[in-house]
Amino acid sequence: MSSTCQKRETTEQKKRLQHFQSELAILGSLQGFRYFQPWLRGKEELLLTIVNEDQDWQSPGFPVSAASSSSSISGSSSYSFGSGYDSSPLPGERPPPHAARARPQQHTEVEEQQQQHTEVEEQQQQQQQTRRSSESHLLPASPSEREIAVPEMNCTLFLLAGYAKYGRPYAWIRSNHERLVNIGGADSLVKDTPMKLMSVSDWSSQDIHVWDMVSELVGLCTMPPPDNPFSLDTRYLQTLPLPDRFLVTGALLSFLEALVVQGSQEEVYYDKVVQEIKWLRRLHVHSLSDVLQLRGNVKRSPPAPEDSWEEMQQ
Repeated sequence: MSSTCQKRETTEQKKRLQHFQSELAILGSLQGFRYFQPWLRGKEELLLTIVNEDQDWQSPGFPVSAASSSSSISGSSSYSFGSGYDSSPLPGERPPPHAARARPQQHTEVEEQQQQHTEVEEQQQQQQQTRRSSESHLLPASPSEREIAVPEMNCTLFLLAGYAKYGRPYAWIRSNHERLVNIGGADSLVKDTPMKLMSVSDWSSQDIHVWDMVSELVGLCTMPPPDNPFSLDTRYLQTLPLPDRFLVTGALLSFLEALVVQGSQEEVYYDKVVQEIKWLRRLHVHSLSDVLQLRGNVKRSPPAPEDSWEEMQQ
């Protein structure tokens, strides 16, 4: 009976991973986002270029980015490789027993408690180091040292992957490692350790989608963290050639509508995505009318909306 349940669970996990891979393929075909640009690379991999600093956001200046100071931001401790690669004690290492040398024949109750506490700490440290060692072997198909993709200025490159051999998605940093986290050295094995994202940790217990990982990475990387990680580059979309504008807006609509239907309404960006969809749908419908008008099927349509949804709210 247990074998049947285990087989059923394995089959379900495979289906979930296949669905995630299909989401990767869909996301990799899109363009027109403000804070990130996806590039599909094979069935299991997607490169994600994320903006480091929002150039449209006016500020007197920040000495460091949000990502480089993530350890001081509430809730950002999960956005890391796991701190302490270079500071963890070696297995079996313990503080020198000064009290034992001073009084070798006397074992007070306090000393026994301290010894038990030390042993518990050692066990926890060994378990933590074992976990790090197992994570360090979750390597991407190609190491970061061989990455041929070069991110644009003011951007950081990430690799999102749903490898069948790992059974769940992971994310790796492909550039600017030192900007995001102190990895304790330049060893390639350490650099290729997957990031500890909440969306990855929750994969087994929650319904995680590719947009959950993207929103988490944008919140980590972009300074200041945007209210809506899926904001659209309205200027880019409006200046596309008409046939491309019709196709691009249609693909974006499909993705964002899936996010709204399947995503959590508790997300802070949820309502803003809904507003983006309203503006995008208008642009898409106007583009369709213009395409039909060029073919001589309908009368000339009104001009496409030139303002973003934020401006429409004012």
